[in-house]
Amino acid sequence: MTDRPDAGGPGALAEAFEAERGYLRSVAYRILGSVTDAEDIVQDAWLRLARTDPAAIEDLRGWLTVVVGRLCLDHLRSARVRRETYVGPWLPEPLVGPSGPGGSAVAGVVAHTGRGRSGPAGGGGATGPVGEVTAVAAERADPADRVTLAESVSMAMLVVLESLSPAERTALILHDVFGYGFEEVAEVTGRSPAASRQLASRARRHVRERAVRFDPDPAQRRGVADAFLAAAAGGDLAALLRVLDPDVVLRSDGGGVVRAALRPIDGADKVARFLHGLIEKGRRQYGAAVRFVPVEVNGGAGIATYVGPRLANVVALTVWRGLVTEIDVVVNPAKLRHLTQPPHGLTQPPHGG
Repeated sequence: MTDRPDAGGPGALAEAFEAERGYLRSVAYRILGSVTDAEDIVQDAWLRLARTDPAAIEDLRGWLTVVVGRLCLDHLRSARVRRETYVGPWLPEPLVGPSGPGGSAVAGVVAHTGRGRSGPAGGGGATGPVGEVTAVAAERADPADRVTLAESVSMAMLVVLESLSPAERTALILHDVFGYGFEEVAEVTGRSPAASRQLASRARRHVRERAVRFDPDPAQRRGVADAFLAAAAGGDLAALLRVLDPDVVLRSDGGGVVRAALRPIDGADKVARFLHGLIEKGRRQYGAAVRFVPVEVNGGAGIATYVGPRLANVVALTVWRGLVTEIDVVVNPAKLRHLTQPPHGLTQPPHGG
């Protein structure tokens, strides 16, 4: 990373920005829950940087983080009205990659972290890797209460974050996930450090009350997901019920464009029968063209459903204590547009119609 971007001319500035693009995208995606919007925000940050005198910037990453944070906050405020009138549940745009070791879809948005040790608006200071992300002890929450980097990108957590106010969400992500101090967060929220601390505290309390939990072992999550897929694809209701938590909740996002459940479905029996009916209807309509592909979704286990070459939906599974506790189904075509083709190596999925 280049701390001072004023040496080397426009080409060096563009190169320095590109080195920060993945980090900025990871910040924006967690705040917005949208891949497309995150890319737009990052591009807008570049346009603003290109119009700024590089000599006035001492800490490029810090300066860009403030710009991205403010742009995200403005976007969330304008999007909040639209999301309140959204048809059915609103779900994030999924990050999808191959299932199994080495296939993480969120490597870019999980690995990029770090903070400036002084104010990101211009105080000097380096930003470091994950191990160097620290803050003043008085500003830190109990580690048990903090939102972890990997957890913050899970579908279940992003759904919870959607219920926060734009300022609460931004403060929580910047402080808890990326390690910025409240003096720095205040540069983004436009409030005092004390007020920014309260924003993060309220957000953290709300997240804790919702208690998003998942099994930490990827192999265990994948095993439960495979059992879920085998039961659902095989039409075995009894086996499906055995892998569903009694209080499982299913949310589906069609955005008013594609048919989907307009309200969350609660309880193992209702969820199992809904899934069974959905799969049977798809097979009657499309036959053997329906294929189910095990994938990774936002760092967790999931399934991609294809009808021929077309991606029809992405399913994210939250697994806790060996059972599926949450099922998030993204059907809205606009939220699948960034997934233009099956993940590499998955052109021959194992579960057919």
